[in-house]
Amino acid sequence: MVLAGILSRLFFWPHFASHLRDEFKGLAAGAQLDLPTLLLINAVDDLGNAFPSCSALAAGESRTLSGEYLAGRNLDYPLFTDVLIGLQTLFVVTPEKGVPFVSLAWPGYLGVCTGLNRAGVALAQLASMCRDTRLRGLPAALRYRLALEHGASASQAAARVLAAPGTIGNNLLLCDTREALVLELSAHRYSLRRPQAGLITVTNHFQNELMAPVKGVFPRRPPGSALSAHHFTDAYSQSRNHRLQELAARRNLKPADLRAFLGDPGVANPGTVNSVVFVPGELTLWVATQRPPPVSQGKFMEFKPWGKGA
Repeated sequence: MVLAGILSRLFFWPHFASHLRDEFKGLAAGAQLDLPTLLLINAVDDLGNAFPSCSALAAGESRTLSGEYLAGRNLDYPLFTDVLIGLQTLFVVTPEKGVPFVSLAWPGYLGVCTGLNRAGVALAQLASMCRDTRLRGLPAALRYRLALEHGASASQAAARVLAAPGTIGNNLLLCDTREALVLELSAHRYSLRRPQAGLITVTNHFQNELMAPVKGVFPRRPPGSALSAHHFTDAYSQSRNHRLQELAARRNLKPADLRAFLGDPGVANPGTVNSVVFVPGELTLWVATQRPPPVSQGKFMEFKPWGKGA
């Protein structure tokens, strides 16, 4: 644990923007944590990246009533599910420079793996099994935070992601009212996917052939996980992706439909600790509140972080 924190400072800290360094130092002092421990909390995905059961989609154009894009995501973890659900917090962040944003995360976590900014850009990070990784770079969730801080559209956010050095394999869904895309990322390469007939789905495998050379293997089930060995397979990732496409095949989709999709037994699992539906055009999030997991099979609470019509 101590060694991992020290390595986080050696490998990741040099890539932090100055305002992130100041924020980390301030939080470490306020929380009475040493800086390497706080860095470790924020770099755990980059050191492990072994949570391959998340799911997301975006639907728009002819598939929604308004023609604007909606998006939804499940974030799944194999361990500590009760703790993660109990501590999940919706942070509202107003940077000195840049676009205000919200992040559904946990105390001490300064990156963004699930977020929406005031420009109406939604973001969802998903692990992707990948052989092309490195430690020297900006931790993935902080890379995505900077994208929300400086992206007024999905394309602008994507460009900001690609401007920072990567570390691990990820699939990143970005969505605004008129555009959705998925960045398939490794440490040294990327590909970009766009919707087909107004629908794009993403789980934990690369779908673009350009990423085939760096595609990795799925990890083994960790001891004590609430998930079965099947949940840690390419077949399970493929099946969830196919199920999302089946569910979203119809027209006139509404936020309630996406909430139902995320709770479908073919998509949700005992590791689903966060579930969110984004309505970028209304600057609105619907956040699942049920315990125990899968949280997406219970009630969702509506949040308008900047007020009605903001």
